[in-house]
Amino acid sequence: MAESHVVSALVAKRAEIAGVIAQTERQLGQFRADLVHLDAALRLFAPELEPKTIPAMRVRQADLWFEQGELPRRMLDALRRADEPIRAPDVVRAVMIDKGLAPADRQSFARVQWKVRDTLNRLNKRGLLVPDGVGHGVLWRIADHAA
Repeated sequence: MAESHVVSALVAKRAEIAGVIAQTERQLGQFRADLVHLDAALRLFAPELEPKTIPAMRVRQADLWFEQGELPRRMLDALRRADEPIRAPDVVRAVMIDKGLAPADRQSFARVQWKVRDTLNRLNKRGLLVPDGVGHGVLWRIADHAA
């Protein structure tokens, strides 16, 4: 027979998730009603416009750790302070220390590491950073024209 505390915890978790689903469904209903009203207003002011042809805007999920543009700025600062090209984990450590986060906390390190990796690739595509090497040993530096 199952342990009563296990069953109790599973029942509580199920109730929590069911509550989140119910709340989300109510919000979804309100969003749909808002959309109907906006479509009606659009038809009044622009009858030639078909609202369903307007593509949905991608909603950016807020980051609780870094403000908009803060992470790339901290990364570029860390790369400027380095005397030579540095590896991505070193960029992560520098950013975390600069932000006041503990690099020794593995969960925090892993979370920031994913963000740094994505931002390194984005800055590379924009031509601001240059990778030296390939794979796990790649070293990063600021592009000559961006320094």
